[in-house]
Amino acid sequence: MDAFMLVLVATLAGQTGGRLSLLAAQLVDRSGKTPTVLAGLMLAQAALAAGAIRIGILLAPQFTPETHGLLLAIALVVTGIGMMGRIPRPTHPYGRPRLGAFGGAVIFGGAILFADSGLLVVAAAAARSPLPWAALPGTVIGLSGAMLPAMLMGERAWRRLPLRAIRLALGAIMVLTGVVIGLSVKELI
Repeated sequence: MDAFMLVLVATLAGQTGGRLSLLAAQLVDRSGKTPTVLAGLMLAQAALAAGAIRIGILLAPQFTPETHGLLLAIALVVTGIGMMGRIPRPTHPYGRPRLGAFGGAVIFGGAILFADSGLLVVAAAAARSPLPWAALPGTVIGLSGAMLPAMLMGERAWRRLPLRAIRLALGAIMVLTGVVIGLSVKELI
């Protein structure tokens, strides 16, 4: 169960206010199909998370428990630093979507998720858990929780929020959490 909660919180925090939220809001604004866009994003996230979990399962026997903890700490720090990057401009960065709402969500959302969804956190959580596949529903639920506000608000209202400050704060929390986990694994605190 620790993999479920860890990945749910990391995915929810990591995707809040990022490029994927903007893409989801844009696709919903253009198509008006919130459930279709959400289903496409969830499918892309589930496929990528399943691959990350499988990698975590394969690597788990090769690491000591201390290494599992350090890997998780590094994954959280890297994800937190990645969250502190810039937020995209108001223009649609992917051109005019011709794939439809579902296809655009799967293809474009999958590309964004592969680049910055914290799949390393998913793999690290799966590697250290006795129930590694519990991370799969955690990623999908966390993604849904992060995307729904942007999709329901629409792009204009979403961009009025202080997204940069939100991302910086959440990124700092993830970095701090990773540092604390790393120090506690090495028994320095």
